[in-house]
Amino acid sequence: MDYIDEDLLQKGIDQGEKLNAEYVELRYQDKYLANFQLRDGELVSTTGSREGICTRVLIDGSWGLAASNDISKESILRLVENAAKMAKGAASQKDSKIKLADVEISEDKLVSPRKISLLDLSVEEKLKKLLDASKHVKDYELVKSFIINYNEVVDKRTVFTNEGTKVQWEDMKPTLMTYCVAIEEGKMASGFTSWSHTCGAEFFDLHPLDEVMISSAQKATNLVKASLPPSGLSNLLLDHQLVGVFAHEAVGHTAEADMVQAGSFTKGKLNQKVCDERINLVDSPTLKGSNWEGSGWLPYDDEGVKGKKTYIIKNGVMNSYLTNRAFAYELNLEPTGSARAYTFKDEPIPRMRNTYIEAGDLSLEELYEVIGNGFFLRSLQNGQADSSSEFMFGAVECFAIKNGELTEELYQNPVLTGNAFEVLNNILGIGKDFDTNLGQGFCGKEQPAKVDAGGPFLAVKAMLAGGN
Repeated sequence: MDYIDEDLLQKGIDQGEKLNAEYVELRYQDKYLANFQLRDGELVSTTGSREGICTRVLIDGSWGLAASNDISKESILRLVENAAKMAKGAASQKDSKIKLADVEISEDKLVSPRKISLLDLSVEEKLKKLLDASKHVKDYELVKSFIINYNEVVDKRTVFTNEGTKVQWEDMKPTLMTYCVAIEEGKMASGFTSWSHTCGAEFFDLHPLDEVMISSAQKATNLVKASLPPSGLSNLLLDHQLVGVFAHEAVGHTAEADMVQAGSFTKGKLNQKVCDERINLVDSPTLKGSNWEGSGWLPYDDEGVKGKKTYIIKNGVMNSYLTNRAFAYELNLEPTGSARAYTFKDEPIPRMRNTYIEAGDLSLEELYEVIGNGFFLRSLQNGQADSSSEFMFGAVECFAIKNGELTEELYQNPVLTGNAFEVLNNILGIGKDFDTNLGQGFCGKEQPAKVDAGGPFLAVKAMLAGGN
């Protein structure tokens, strides 16, 4: 995996300027993908790479975009010409003109944090880890079905613009998921564990696959014996993962500039109080967990803009949106480095990176006391939210808290539901222990994107949907 010849990109830039483009951008990508899945003993693996280039030009306030997996000089010049034709054609049909916010010009080359390259570990070694981990299923007689899924991305990107930006970076992200289904006397329950980071092959030391498999099998075995939790307004303690998905899904999406302009909950609320003043909600190009870098690591976005730590909410006040350059100009905000494209063929759109709520000052034991009588929800199972910030998240485990102490009383399939900003106005306490883990870390807004999220343990008053 080598970077593209910079002279080829410069020739494309020169061609765009000859065609009177106001702005010329060339974006190169070489992306390696591998996926290994073991489902009930059946192993399936796929590996492959995709290389290509995209050009965008802005002429008379309109975009033109063209992409190809042919990275020859002739192809690049042809792409620029085609993009220019599209931009000119679009401009003749439009009254409104796109303008771009000014940005700092960057020249940089860097690689993502890692100790050992993922590519230094052979495919055979990775498959053996899956097969060895699967042997633990036999120790759990109630587990009738299982999945182990491991995938990795090694992504090289280059962005050149006619303004002088020249940035290149290599990124690698491993992802692991184990899933077990237990059945007993007609009852069924699932146990689920997942991790994704920006790192190298040390990932397997951080999360030994045997331990991750055992965790899911044990969860399924315990949960199949558990009943459904009671429903109603409750005092709830959320773990790092649930706080993360809450920050990402229920709040973060409402602050992406394209969603804002389409009428999300946060539209028109800049500089207004939207939640408890103790809440600081951040989206950042980097995020350090307890032992790893967040899987949303993104030093530069796909417009070549340096990533900026952005307070979406600061002291309970709506502080900023996540922007690309066009939306930043339109909203009179600074670009946040949030323009992201999944492949070289895609249009960069405003996306989150690593999204989290900042830590407070309460210990876990103090949070139990704050809850008094309620429930501790752990690990994300599924969830959804919409642009109004209404959400519904299913957790894997739910433990009762009684008289300020955590008990072993376990319930299955708890569902947290409500309006995110109403919940953030009903904060009971914010923990001081911070960590990140959005599980598999894939966001599916229009295009897939690797993201991460997290936060402290968070005590809230919210609606719990169960079955009793």
